[in-house]
Amino acid sequence: MRQEKVTRKELREMRVGQTRIFLLEDTKKVTSARVTCRQVMLEEGTEFIMRPDYPQKAISITRIK
Repeated sequence: MRQEKVTRKELREMRVGQTRIFLLEDTKKVTSARVTCRQVMLEEGTEFIMRPDYPQKAISITRIK
């Protein structure tokens, strides 16, 4: 199911080691998701690995800390 955006709440609720694939409605939202993820990393000391897939309008995010 496609969603409009990736929220900070969704990122905070992820467990360490968990991977989620977010299917987004717009290609520009992939970049927005990367920025949101980076902000959570800087503000809360968490760490994520982000793998954007622009042609599919998706991003895979894995929490590693």
